[in-house]
Amino acid sequence: MLKTKKTYLEYLELIPPLFAKTLIQLDDVARLKNDIEHTELLVPVIGAYSAGKSSLLNAFLGAEILSVGLTPETELATELRYNKDQHLIAVHLDGTSERLDVSALAGIKTRASEFSHLQLHLDNPQLKALPSLVLVDMPGFGSSLTSHNKAIAYYLPRGVHFIVVTSVEDGNLTQSMLRQLDDLQTYGREFTFLLNKTNLRSDEQVQEVAELIDEQIRMNFANTLPLTKVGLDADIKLAKILARLDSEKIVRQVFEDRLKDLTHSLLSQINLALTALKKSQTENEYALSELANGVRQIKRKRDDILEDLRGRQLSRAVDSCLNMVGRELDNAQSELVNAYLSSNPDSFSRVVSEVVRGSMTRTVKAEMDIFSRSVVADFSKAIGDLGQSMGQFSNDANWLGQVTDSINRTLQKTGEALGYWSKTLSEYNENELKRLKEEKKWKKGMPLPQIGYQGLATVLAVTTTVVNPLIELAIIFLPQILNFFNEGRQREKVQQKVINEVIPSVKRELRDRLPALLAEQMEVMVAQVSIEFEREIGEKQKLIDELVTGRSDDTELAKLQIATLIHAREQIQQLAKQTLYLEE
Repeated sequence: MLKTKKTYLEYLELIPPLFAKTLIQLDDVARLKNDIEHTELLVPVIGAYSAGKSSLLNAFLGAEILSVGLTPETELATELRYNKDQHLIAVHLDGTSERLDVSALAGIKTRASEFSHLQLHLDNPQLKALPSLVLVDMPGFGSSLTSHNKAIAYYLPRGVHFIVVTSVEDGNLTQSMLRQLDDLQTYGREFTFLLNKTNLRSDEQVQEVAELIDEQIRMNFANTLPLTKVGLDADIKLAKILARLDSEKIVRQVFEDRLKDLTHSLLSQINLALTALKKSQTENEYALSELANGVRQIKRKRDDILEDLRGRQLSRAVDSCLNMVGRELDNAQSELVNAYLSSNPDSFSRVVSEVVRGSMTRTVKAEMDIFSRSVVADFSKAIGDLGQSMGQFSNDANWLGQVTDSINRTLQKTGEALGYWSKTLSEYNENELKRLKEEKKWKKGMPLPQIGYQGLATVLAVTTTVVNPLIELAIIFLPQILNFFNEGRQREKVQQKVINEVIPSVKRELRDRLPALLAEQMEVMVAQVSIEFEREIGEKQKLIDELVTGRSDDTELAKLQIATLIHAREQIQQLAKQTLYLEE
């Protein structure tokens, strides 16, 4: 176990005994402890189809384990995990899984359409040396649209660092790859670049390609590690790259703010309890009435925000998305025409999918970030009077500011707006799969029925907890768009079709479908923020009410309660200083 994880877990384990004789609730402690215990650091290895990702990983593992030369349709995301008990877990689209022998790996990929991803457990010394990391062999950018989008949807929000593999034979980073990497930047992900197969070219050719890619990296990506050249020394180079990943730092980035917020919340509750024990019955009842009024203010503000959402906010966000999609499709005209005229029938679909998805991901994320901050600020302002009165009551003048900052951090860190898409599409998919099973009289062991694009049926695994409708919208209507191309292959005619029919068609489809998805997400955002504020107020209400209800005239008992709380506060402050504030 990582030192940082162990330290954080030990800190959380020391908290409950301190509060055993108090009325303070510790649900958040247990929740955070569970998150830290089960967190995984996924490192997807991505790149174009045939860039040599699987060969690279085989070299690292020291054995020919992963199949190479697969057709694009048979590629599946495969997680590499250390385990003395070697086996393969194939995760079905309906969330179930089957355990198989490792030898089944090559054959299982002929059933790729049945699975969301694979987990390969190996007793391998290289994996054992990196117990905190889970490498993921990803479908290539040239794999089938379904496989690729399914993998991207699942791992983009989960990956902590991406290793980008490009072949020296490609000569540069393709436009498609640059778009994919732009998606990673939108989610705030970091990545390392590898120039693979350098043994297949002369030193001069390798240097020429490396300089070109280095220039592309500098122009498009900030704070990225230098390009690493990989040839027959792939095992050594990849091991060094993985060793450079600071797993301890990643864990700190994920959990430190949450631990600090938890600590502040516990100290705030202790101070509130101490205040309530020292205040008169009348003063405590007045505080309870102020808190109850705060809850009413939150509910009124929630209704006001939702009303405004249905008016101005939604229309502005939709227009912003459509304008950006239109501009980026216009900019990609030449690439769209070339894709259609190429010999690969999927090329055109892929470019449309990538441009629409990337454009909407960036725009919607920006819109949702703005919206979330605005919503938090509105709620905070609505209970400004409560913040002042509770500041005076508990001698915590910055309580409301701390709560506001904490909610903002939570939304940005864990959700990044797009991370909290509702499960509507996932639930629809699950119901559709159930319906098809009944219709086709499906039995265990039979291949799962295939869900088509029509009717908003998702190609994503129903086990995906983060469902990103932007990917849905990027591919769902492609079959209809392609119907425009039923004659002729002249460049000028194709370009006119793209300008006059394809781009307007995409925008019309988005205009029809996007408002409902955005409205739903914005409403979820408002509800989440409202719940967070109500929870903060509710904790204070419950604590004061229980202290007032259980108040005893026994002076010695009251003194004992106060002493227990003061001791808990001192211990928490000391533990936090040793664990969370060493550098401050």
